[in-house]
Amino acid sequence: MFLHLHALLMAILLLTGCSDPPERALGSIVVGLTSELQLGVDLAELHVVLRADGEILREHRFTSAGPGPVLPAELRFDELESGTRVEVEIEAFRPADDRQPLLVRSAVTEVLASKTLLLRVRLERACVIPPGGERCGDGATCVGGTCVDPRVDPATLEDYAPSWSTGASDACKPASGGAPEVIVGKGQGDYLPLADLEELQVEAGPQGGHHIWIAIRVKNLRRAGSITSVRGHVPELNHDIRPFNVIFSLDPEEGGYCSLHGLRFQVDSDISIQELLGKVVNVSVSVTDADGAVGVGERQVRLAQTIL
Repeated sequence: MFLHLHALLMAILLLTGCSDPPERALGSIVVGLTSELQLGVDLAELHVVLRADGEILREHRFTSAGPGPVLPAELRFDELESGTRVEVEIEAFRPADDRQPLLVRSAVTEVLASKTLLLRVRLERACVIPPGGERCGDGATCVGGTCVDPRVDPATLEDYAPSWSTGASDACKPASGGAPEVIVGKGQGDYLPLADLEELQVEAGPQGGHHIWIAIRVKNLRRAGSITSVRGHVPELNHDIRPFNVIFSLDPEEGGYCSLHGLRFQVDSDISIQELLGKVVNVSVSVTDADGAVGVGERQVRLAQTIL
């Protein structure tokens, strides 16, 4: 009896030892690097660092001393574990100055299993650091001339395709589309039309402050990686409301439009809410996509007299 049990256990151990290990959940990120600044004219060199979970994977230096164009360029994070945090950091240097960066850009996202995703990164003139100026602080990067969070939700990234740099269309920016269009609306859970001078409810925020809900309809701007900036001006008080900047994916709709709702626009960052109730606010929303295209929409609204 004991011998039979011993033999059975040995057989199980042998089978277990010979079985295939579980497959690892792997994915890839391809950074698509483009620039408004010309290498060899505006820029002398790019220094690029690729990190995975905080560890340096590779470093690249790009110059114009080559037979062909350097940009657009692909920087690859291949076959990494799902959930790996990947980061690209780029320092661009002007001719005759290899110490002080002319521009600094970073982007952070995560690997998704069985996916090869495209992370678009564009070097923009609006982000050139002026003489004596400072770069964005730790945990921020410059996009569209504004310091924003460098993290990009991988769920908003498009699938990688070799034609990404040729201006291939997406659901929100067809190849046959025209000029960018932004229509300012309202809504927390959906886009709703908004008339000029329509009254908007003011709500108390969960962490202080008071806000209104803004939504937009957009055409001919990229679905993923677009920066939405909400601004406000109160004419009666000659007061500018602090801008609100986000990078969210757009939702496709009918008629070639895409939408974004639930933009919590705080109106009292630098002023008492009591001074604002009942006042007219000129709301302006700009959307800047990864190709550098910009659309702007405006609407006058009146803040309610009461707080919800």
